[in-house]
Amino acid sequence: MLNDVNNQCTNVNLKRITMAQYFVVILIGLIGFALVYTATMQGGQADAEYFPSFIQSSGNEQAATNQAVLDWMAKNSAMPAQVLAKIYNAAAETGNMDLILAICLVESNFNPHLESDKGAIGLMGIMPDIWLEELKSQGIVREKEDLYKVSGNIAAGVYVLATYLSETNDLRKALTRYVGGASWYATRVFQAQKKIEFARRSEQQLALASVPN
Repeated sequence: MLNDVNNQCTNVNLKRITMAQYFVVILIGLIGFALVYTATMQGGQADAEYFPSFIQSSGNEQAATNQAVLDWMAKNSAMPAQVLAKIYNAAAETGNMDLILAICLVESNFNPHLESDKGAIGLMGIMPDIWLEELKSQGIVREKEDLYKVSGNIAAGVYVLATYLSETNDLRKALTRYVGGASWYATRVFQAQKKIEFARRSEQQLALASVPN
């Protein structure tokens, strides 16, 4: 009888210990979960604060790079900033901005209204006597006056250059034909293109150097 009582007491004590241990395990688990959750939320908040800053920084870097090219254009032209911005945007839409800007520099110093002694019009020096009818038939321009417009002239210049490039499969030769045979022309365009690329890369390097480690 006494043994039975002792066994019952022992069983009760074991149950109490087991239940106590069970609750301790649950409590520890809850505390651990709370700690992990808190750390995760804090980390998430940190990320939420970091990534918008990073994205904004990237946007600022791109804007600075764009401005570096615009500044370079301004140093080589007397045209107002809003005109240079239109030229920049139109050239960017061609997919080969640096080359197009280089041609615009060599041809007109970014002056959309320039007309040469030979009759070449606008930014990229389009010869209407040679190209106007074909440009009209292709829907690139509707009239000669469109060649004095930024978008119309650049679109026309891209078409003319692409035509020569398809015939020669060589950019230097295409540029030589573009200008009417002058051998120096391609070299000047390539030099201007390198200067534009240098302006952009210099700004990118400055942006990278300013990023904290």
